[in-house]
Amino acid sequence: MIRLQAIWALTLRHLYVWKRDVNLILMALYWPLLDIFLWGSLGLWVQQAQALDGTDYKLMMLLGLLLWQVIGRGCNIMVNAFIEEIWANNVINLFSLPLQLAEWISGVALFFTIMMSAGSLFCMIMMAKLYSISLWYLLFTFALFVTPLLFSALWIGFSALLPIITFGKRGIEFCYVIIWFLMPFSGALYPIEVLPMWAQRVSSALPMYYVFKGMRVYVMHQDPTGYLIKGLLLSLLYAACAIMLFVWCFNHSKQKGLARLTD
Repeated sequence: MIRLQAIWALTLRHLYVWKRDVNLILMALYWPLLDIFLWGSLGLWVQQAQALDGTDYKLMMLLGLLLWQVIGRGCNIMVNAFIEEIWANNVINLFSLPLQLAEWISGVALFFTIMMSAGSLFCMIMMAKLYSISLWYLLFTFALFVTPLLFSALWIGFSALLPIITFGKRGIEFCYVIIWFLMPFSGALYPIEVLPMWAQRVSSALPMYYVFKGMRVYVMHQDPTGYLIKGLLLSLLYAACAIMLFVWCFNHSKQKGLARLTD
């Protein structure tokens, strides 16, 4: 016979876990909010721009999704490389070796570049097959815009690692929040003009905004050079600052003891 008391006890057990763990609350509330903001803004842009003749929405959105993978999925790759060491309780062993932090950073960056190159090539082949877009056009456009996005992925990825090297496992969900928090403001799927004014000010400080703006300008057969240069310079500056901050926080955390990150 099923006991209602046992069912309620099990429910309370999970409710108490949620009450103590902010990661679970973020998982339940943040991701639906992100979807509402992102897809609502996309729908608003399409609705407002329907009167514009000659706008290739399909190509703009597909290129936006392709280029965003460099940042979103790329950051996930970098973050997961460190999280894997934590879950395997291998952080202490790894950095007890004669391994310099600069070598680890360089190795993760190289791994991320290789994985993103392979993943992006697969995406471009699928887009060419499914949507009848020239593969050479996709390859050329990707090569044109990918460099500032790679550096953007570096600064976002190393910024997202800060909660982990500070709080350990308790900061994992914050990492993914940091990564995907910036997508609605980057203009990957729509121009930022559809966003509220405060959100547009946030977007104007992001190097990705200039890259995606340049991509849409390029699709409309205009010169994206100015946007690319500004996006590249900002991404280089942000990447240098983020890596230096990561190194400082890591050394500070190492003084406190890396073992606490796996607790």
